[in-house]
Amino acid sequence: MLFGNMQASLSCAIFYELLWLDFLPVGTFIPPHMTAATFSCLLLVTHFGLDEPPFVFLALIAGLPMAWLGARLDRTMRDRLNRSYSGVLQWVRKPVGENVPTQLILRTLIGKALVFWLFFIILNGLLALAVGSILMDYSGQIASLKLEWYQFWISASIGGLLALRLRSLYLSVGAGAIVFGILRYIGIF
Repeated sequence: MLFGNMQASLSCAIFYELLWLDFLPVGTFIPPHMTAATFSCLLLVTHFGLDEPPFVFLALIAGLPMAWLGARLDRTMRDRLNRSYSGVLQWVRKPVGENVPTQLILRTLIGKALVFWLFFIILNGLLALAVGSILMDYSGQIASLKLEWYQFWISASIGGLLALRLRSLYLSVGAGAIVFGILRYIGIF
C-alpha cells in the first residue's frame, strides 16, 4: 500500500481531505474520523487490487461509514476517559500509592488501543466481505460507469465551499447540484 498504487492512494486521501474540510475539531465537537475512513478505503483498494476510478469509488463509498463510526467510538472513549480522570483527581486528594496515576494512564492507553484496533479490524473485515460480494455480483455494472478522478475531487471539494459558512453559497450549491443532476439524467453530461 505504501509503495503500491500511489495514484489511487493519493486520490483517495485527497477525496477525504476535501470532503471533510468543513469539519473543524473546535471545542467539544468530534469531527468524522478521517483516518479510519481513509485507511479503510486504502485497505479495500489494496486488498482487491482496485485501480480504475469506478472501482475505487466503491471503496471510497464503503469507507465513509468508518468516519462516522470512528467519531462515535471516539466520543464513547472520551466519556470513559472522563471517569479515569475522576480517579486521578481522587488520588490527588487522597494519595494511596505512588503507582496509581501510572496505572490509570497505562490502563487507559492500552484499553483505547485495543478498542480502536478491534473496531478497525472487525469492521474492515465486514467491509471487505460486503465489497467482495458487490464486486462479484456487480463488477460489470461498476466497470461501465464513466467516472474519473476529477469528478471525485470536484464533488468532495463541496466540503471546502461549505466551510465558508455562507447561506447564499449553501443555496447556490444545492441549486447547482439539482440542475447538474437533471442535466446528467437527461444525458447532457
